[in-house]
Amino acid sequence: MSNWIDHLVLAAPSLEVGIEHVRQLTGTAPIFGGRHEGAGTHNALMSLGAPTYLEVLAPDPSQPPPSALIEPGRLTEAHLHGFAIGCNDLEAAVRDLREAGVEGVTDPFAMTRRQPDGTELAWQLAFIGPNVEGARPFLISWGDTPSPAYTGAVGGQFVALRAGDPDPTAAAVPLAVLGIDVEVDASPTPWLRATIHTPSGTVELT
Repeated sequence: MSNWIDHLVLAAPSLEVGIEHVRQLTGTAPIFGGRHEGAGTHNALMSLGAPTYLEVLAPDPSQPPPSALIEPGRLTEAHLHGFAIGCNDLEAAVRDLREAGVEGVTDPFAMTRRQPDGTELAWQLAFIGPNVEGARPFLISWGDTPSPAYTGAVGGQFVALRAGDPDPTAAAVPLAVLGIDVEVDASPTPWLRATIHTPSGTVELT
């Protein structure tokens, strides 16, 4: 497996709102993961069966407000906002996208997060254009760090992801290059819908 759906990002106006939203839908509450220092956010995590997990992402009141994905005032409710494609070889994934003519693919850059137990997670990211929403993913590589999909409490089993985009043909190109199976429908606004098997039945996270 070279590339896979690594995690889903549920954006929420607060971490408490996001956690409760997931708990009511799946029966399992995501666990606090830690703060993204300097980014203005913190998260809570729940494995959806390796190699995929769910990240609840919200503004961190202890930091200056974030200015992009989950800008305070822009969010009124929890919703499935974006997703990350995991890559065994991030440099190769970036090169493949560029060679396929995909524009706006950034060079990989490093990020870290300290967990509640004091240990530090480290990973690399790369973006595919300016928007990370709906069918437009970003890339992640965990390197030697274990992904939260393998270490967190399991709240369900990820089954499938479907997306909507104003330009579904363009949105489908990076997914096809990377071998990611996400059906993209035409839609005036971006959206995501994940199908998840839970102990209480199959649910759809939107």
